[in-house]
Amino acid sequence: MRIVAVTSCLTGIAHTYMAAEALEQAAKKLGHDITVETQGSAGSTAMPQAIIDSADFCLFANDLDVKDIARFSGKPFVHVSVSTVLNDATSVLAACVADFSAGTLPSVDPVTAGAATSATASGDGAKKRGFFSRLFS
Repeated sequence: MRIVAVTSCLTGIAHTYMAAEALEQAAKKLGHDITVETQGSAGSTAMPQAIIDSADFCLFANDLDVKDIARFSGKPFVHVSVSTVLNDATSVLAACVADFSAGTLPSVDPVTAGAATSATASGDGAKKRGFFSRLFS
């Protein structure tokens, strides 16, 4: 499976990059391809649109809004906090793959995606689906 991910933490330093590395290791362990874009305080380099287009789904492990989210428009996505990935990236990734396979992931809508991911991150139970309901219930 091909996955694209974006990581960013509130300070944009260590946790952003630690989460990226954890996701890369988890994907390798589970046999998936992943490309991670870090959006840290030192800036970020946007991944090529062709990589996004070829991905099966997006994993946003971020505590801040994803920059230029319109690039991911229409892609199925999951949003988790950086700390969730740092706690157990392998379980997070496995659950995301299962939810994608079950068809339960919403698609990125650039107009509403920021609101949905913010609500999920803050614990709004109405926004939790699939992985989130298992993780937080």
